[in-house]
Amino acid sequence: MSSKAPRVRGWAAAVLLLGVGAACTVAPAVSVAPLPASRVKAPPPPGAFNAEERFQRGHYLEVQRYLESLPEGELAKSAANLSLYGRVLLARGDFGSAWPVLEHARSLETRPLRRGEIEWALSQGAILWDDFATAEEYAASAIRNGFGLVPGFLHFLTALRDVDVYAGPPVGAEGSDAFEMQGFQLIRIPVRVNGNDSAAIVDSGAVYTIVTQSFAREVHVRMIPDSRASGRGLHKREFPVDFGVIGELSFGGYVVRDVPVMVMPDEAMLFETLRGQFPVPIVLGLHLLKEFTLEIDYPSRRLHWTRKDFRTPKRSPDQNLFYRSGRMFVRGSIDHNGYYQFLLDTGSEPTLMTSVGQFRANLPQSSKVFPKKVYGLGHSQVEWGRISDVTIGLSGWAVRFQDLAVKDDDTAFEDGIIGTTLLERFHVLIDFARMVLSLEDGR
Repeated sequence: MSSKAPRVRGWAAAVLLLGVGAACTVAPAVSVAPLPASRVKAPPPPGAFNAEERFQRGHYLEVQRYLESLPEGELAKSAANLSLYGRVLLARGDFGSAWPVLEHARSLETRPLRRGEIEWALSQGAILWDDFATAEEYAASAIRNGFGLVPGFLHFLTALRDVDVYAGPPVGAEGSDAFEMQGFQLIRIPVRVNGNDSAAIVDSGAVYTIVTQSFAREVHVRMIPDSRASGRGLHKREFPVDFGVIGELSFGGYVVRDVPVMVMPDEAMLFETLRGQFPVPIVLGLHLLKEFTLEIDYPSRRLHWTRKDFRTPKRSPDQNLFYRSGRMFVRGSIDHNGYYQFLLDTGSEPTLMTSVGQFRANLPQSSKVFPKKVYGLGHSQVEWGRISDVTIGLSGWAVRFQDLAVKDDDTAFEDGIIGTTLLERFHVLIDFARMVLSLEDGR
């Protein structure tokens, strides 16, 4: 296994979280007010005994400050501390800075499984930066060290080793789309896929761009042999996925070449809501979206794109976006207490709490059920709990929900999901290159 520097230009466990949002049947009452940072209570600083736990909670900046305060020799001689430091830098989206740190940790680690975990982190960082050759090398080594990856995902990485993904638009190129939200409150834009006109959901909660099996056949997606894996949607229902490549994808005035995609069964991409069926042939996911800055004007139904180079150092003092397990999370507060991590999901109608976030924030749960049913992918449905009078703080704003649904998921590491019911109140700027979400009052 070569330890050469990766091509700085970037994730999948045995189960791949797709993150396509569900449609919620009830719109909660929402109010918005400015929230100065001074009104948010910060948690105490981490230390030697809880740094890993605080990392899991999403306190990445605080853990980074703690690790950088250690004597140089203490950090440099500890595989555990170096591994944690490298993972913090990966969470910030900075694979260029994380790579030498994780390589040093890898050289010190003697336990095969721990070494495999470090190699998997390196592979995820390389995927985030579109370096699939380096990602494949690290993933293969992780498997040899006992880390559990499905063979299909490794075949996917191998197939993209020499592919210049997302080629076409130069850095700085701008484009725009008018979008519609129909009755489902999701951003839907016109696209052209290998010469075929369609419409796509813009879904920052989906790991990759996703197409249905029938649509993949119709538009001649280049399928990658032996790339079978499994996916899991909002309600934990699993379904098979394969990987492929769209030769040419047009949107916003761009023509983007060689777009990696997941291919899912048609029934897994069909929303069943009380307002009717909502088939989705294609979803534009995070791995594509990170190549751009997105300005979303919900009141005017306009989406402005700017091509950016994601593969740059991440040092913004305003950073509030963080990357973990292939998804993008935004840092926020709950009832003026920090800090919590929310999945940033433009493909979800509702803004939600998870039962994990509810517990961490010490929020009581109502005995009522709200909404009675939430319908989503694959004809699945579930009853969720409800909490009342909750304020989510995000990007300088306090968004108070009279009622908020709680997703019962004790295995989630996210505290909640930021969906349309919050985002539509604002003019939204998602700057992936700087890892910053900015909100301006949309009223």
